[in-house]
This record gives sequence, structure tokens and C-alpha cells, in this order.
Amino acid sequence: MSGGQLPISCDVIVVGGGPAGFATAIGCAEAGLRVNVLDRSTFPRSCVGETAHPGVEPLFERLGIAEDVTKAQFVRHTGIWMKHGPETEFVRFGGTTRRPWRGFQLCRPEFDQILMNRAQKLGVRFIEGCIPSDANSDTGGVAVVTNMGVFRSKVLVDGTGRNRWLARRWRLKVDAFSPKLIARFGYWEGECLSNHDNPTFALRRDGWDWIARLKPNLYQWVSLNYREQKLGLSGVPVEFAKLRQIGRLRGADVTWSLARRPASSAYFLVGDAAAVLDPSSSHGILRALSSGILAATCIARIIKGGSTDVRGITAGYDAWQRDWFLKDVSRLRMLNHAVQPTAAVPRRGIATAQL
Repeated sequence: MSGGQLPISCDVIVVGGGPAGFATAIGCAEAGLRVNVLDRSTFPRSCVGETAHPGVEPLFERLGIAEDVTKAQFVRHTGIWMKHGPETEFVRFGGTTRRPWRGFQLCRPEFDQILMNRAQKLGVRFIEGCIPSDANSDTGGVAVVTNMGVFRSKVLVDGTGRNRWLARRWRLKVDAFSPKLIARFGYWEGECLSNHDNPTFALRRDGWDWIARLKPNLYQWVSLNYREQKLGLSGVPVEFAKLRQIGRLRGADVTWSLARRPASSAYFLVGDAAAVLDPSSSHGILRALSSGILAATCIARIIKGGSTDVRGITAGYDAWQRDWFLKDVSRLRMLNHAVQPTAAVPRRGIATAQL
């Protein structure tokens, strides 16, 4: 689109109704901004489960969903079983004997619904089944072209996760910090006594395995092999031998990667749309909610605060994303020695990078 300014139908458009997208929408709505969330799916939708450490609870409070999360009665755990070869150790989160810290095993369809309900109570307009095909910007704002028409706003937020819809449309630079990594995951139903309460993280020379209980008699297995990236049925945990597999194994690209510019005056990338690490980083849900909250704060300063230092605000957000990402990359390289910086030819739209 060209010529003149775009008429503004809302202040902020969020593409993608996951934790990062809804956290952004909630923060913007609380600041008095008009927000539309567009999502191609219909709710409830099936998503891979999320394990969250106790440190996520202040974010639930900040978003106004703590009470609803408690009512949902998600599986809680006091620590993680760590396996390395023949050695097994239980690592507690901390706290006291009477009040131990407990993490969450969030069932994503239910958790996303909680976030959506909170956003709608604040006046956020949620439009499901809305598939974006293009986005254009000029001095007047941003226009998102969808199967339901054109939506216009002052700022566009990409919360589409690893799909990185906006980065692909606008050819934003994304740097890869590892070889291509594919995590596979699946679900099993039945009673698994050896993994009844706390998750298990098993580190192998060629990767790792994660087993967690999502609900009574429902378990999730996530596995990453550093060298073999093909999906298959081999290597399924022996604990699941007597359980019934639900659906098929699925895969997700978890190559360590970071958008070079996660924010500008026209857009903000939140959650995995900005930075991706494999699940062993343990910060997926924490990063998603934190980045959404911070993005909303920045957007409110730009739109409502009348700040003239837009470049400084977006540069601060970029630095926050990069600093957290690089710290996690350094930690993961110490844990997963098999993953080394790559100098391979980059995939389409992704440049390789080294620390």
C-alpha cells in the first residue's frame, strides 16, 4: 500500500494467539490500547505441553491469571529427575519442607484458553480462523491482509512462534547458532508408575529425553538427537512399553536461532518468533510471557507515552532479547557438548552465527 496514511482500526495487531501473543495483548489492553489478536486456529487447539519452573508464578500474577491457573489444577512437581548414564539424581527446586517450590506442567489448550479469557475480559478482540497472507507498512501504520479482510494498526506483533510469519514475509534476518535440530514428541496413555510425579530429564551422548506427566494417565515424551534428525519410532522410552500411544510422533524445528532485530517502530517479535532454543533450555514459557509483557510495555510507551525515543526503546528490547538468548546458548553448550557452532551454509532466510 502506498500514498497517504493508513486509517487505524486499532492500536495493536497481534498475529498468533499463543502465550507470548496473549501476554502482549493483555499488557497492551491494560495500558488502555485497542488490541486485535488474529489466529489461524480455532480454540481449543492441540499444542505441545509446557513445563514451567516456579519462577513463572510472578508472571501469572502480573498477567492477572494466577487464580485461574490455580483453579485449572495443572500437574505440579517439586523438582526433576536427572539421569546421566547410570547415575540418577533428584534435583529439587527449593523452598522449605512444609512449602516446597513447585513447577507447572501446563496443558497448553487449557492454558491458552485462560490467557484468551483474560485478554477478552480486558476488551481484546480475538479473531480465530483468521489467516494472514501479507503485511504492509508506511508512516501511518501497518496493514495485515487476511482471508477476513484487511486489519490496520499502529504496531504489529508477531506471536506465531517458530513459524516466524512476519520474519518470512518481510525477510528479516535470523541468525542460527547451531546445526539444524529437530525435537520429536508424542503422547502415551496409561499408568506409568516410574514417572508418576516428577519429570525426568535423561542426558545422552547424542542428545536427551524428557518424560513428563501432563494429566492423570497421560504422559509426554520429548526427544532430541543431535546427529540423527529423522523422525521414527525407535528409542521410545521402555517405561511406555505397556502404555497406548496417542496419535503419531511429531517433530519441531528447535534450531537455536535469534532474529537480528526483534523490534522496530512498526513491529515487535515475541516468544519463539524472536528467539528459539531447544526445550532443554527450560525457559520456553518463561521467555514467552516475559517477552510479551516487555513488548507491551515498550509499545505503550511508544503509542500512549508519546515517547520520541522510539529507536532507544526498540534497541533496549533488542538488547534484552539478545542478552538472555546468548546467556542460555552459553549454558546449553556447557550441558550439550555435542552441539557446536556451525559454519555450514545457512538455510534460506537464516544466517549462521558464532559466539
